[in-house]
Amino acid sequence: MDLSSNAKLEDGILDHLQSRILAGHLPPGTKLGEETLAEIYGVPRSKIRQTLQRLSYIRLVDLIPNRGAFIARPTPKDAADIIAARRAIESVTTEIATRTMLTHKLKELEGIVRQEQKLGNHQIRAKIELAGDFHRTLSMSAHNAALTEALEPLILRTALVQATYPSLSTAFSFAKFHSALVEEIERGRSRRCGHLMERGLFELEASLDLSFQERREVRLDVMLNRVD
Repeated sequence: MDLSSNAKLEDGILDHLQSRILAGHLPPGTKLGEETLAEIYGVPRSKIRQTLQRLSYIRLVDLIPNRGAFIARPTPKDAADIIAARRAIESVTTEIATRTMLTHKLKELEGIVRQEQKLGNHQIRAKIELAGDFHRTLSMSAHNAALTEALEPLILRTALVQATYPSLSTAFSFAKFHSALVEEIERGRSRRCGHLMERGLFELEASLDLSFQERREVRLDVMLNRVD
């Protein structure tokens, strides 16, 4: 990983750590030691401290006094609250986006759905990543920066929820959910699209195995240098 540019150093570390967390390589509860991370990235501990602070702002990392930084472990209540917040925001955003959708944005959504349809059942992380791309693109199509900014941390935290509580089955399908949405967007049925978004997020929540408890220790140097 090339982090040679001083101007982009901190952003590069943050993006890399965030991607490892959301890919499930660093499980919830993993301790993120400043000294260890400083050695891995070859930077002063102050840079790591700033990065961990930024990750804590979006609730991907918990900073515990006298103990250090740990990857956040959302509770079942957290999971419900995060997805409920998304329903509230995205039902409105989707209605607006349906009315203001531009042709090139619709094509982007269709392209994401085609990628989703090609994925196998085992490609969970790729599905979650593409789902995030779909919802970001849809949100931006509403041309409301405040709604998009409010949604972004919730999308990231949903990915962490899905890493913490994997799906109980393959019954829930992002590809089917998003394909149905795109069809209704093409028809311009804004209220119907808002309802579909709400229903899809309810189904996502219902698919989570909230009883799942993973206890897996990992080596930071191995997981952070992993190539996917």
